[in-house]
Amino acid sequence: MCSGRLAVWLGLAGVLMGSQVGAQSLTPGPPGPVFVVDARATMGGIPTGFGLYPSVPDGGSVPARGFGYDVGGHVYLFNLGSARLGIGINVIGVRGTATDATATMGIVAPQLSFNFGSSDGWSYLSVGAGIARVNAQETGSSSALNAGGGARWFVKRHLAVGFDIRLYKIAADGETMGASTIVMASVGFSLK
Repeated sequence: MCSGRLAVWLGLAGVLMGSQVGAQSLTPGPPGPVFVVDARATMGGIPTGFGLYPSVPDGGSVPARGFGYDVGGHVYLFNLGSARLGIGINVIGVRGTATDATATMGIVAPQLSFNFGSSDGWSYLSVGAGIARVNAQETGSSSALNAGGGARWFVKRHLAVGFDIRLYKIAADGETMGASTIVMASVGFSLK
């Protein structure tokens, strides 16, 4: 069902991109203006430590990935050479199911970004540190470093389509969750 939602998001993004080719400004400014709000569908990994699933038998099936949402807000502070420096935060929630277990994961991911392009569309690279929490048969919570990038293309004055691909390095919590590295891919819309 969640993969169907992702297909709908991708389809809507394609329609918007194809129907609004002429929406670009003749004199675009730097990335920004002051803020952007993102709403995206996401797919990504979920940590699979033994401590999270104590009653799953050997050889049992646990979710390794999930589908969900990625919402965030970003503020663009000032120019730094050819880039524009931004700060922001994303909140991610995914749910995965398997034969023997179900898991949800939430991540709060503050970020510092370097944005390249114009106000009609820009690419970015960002890094940050936040918190990841996994709820399965047991609950684990730990720090999560993130690094990634993406792009936004404004198909209307205030509406963009875009994507984000991000790597999360989640530390072990010492009890239930071992250290893990996961990848998240998101696609959706932005408003400025």
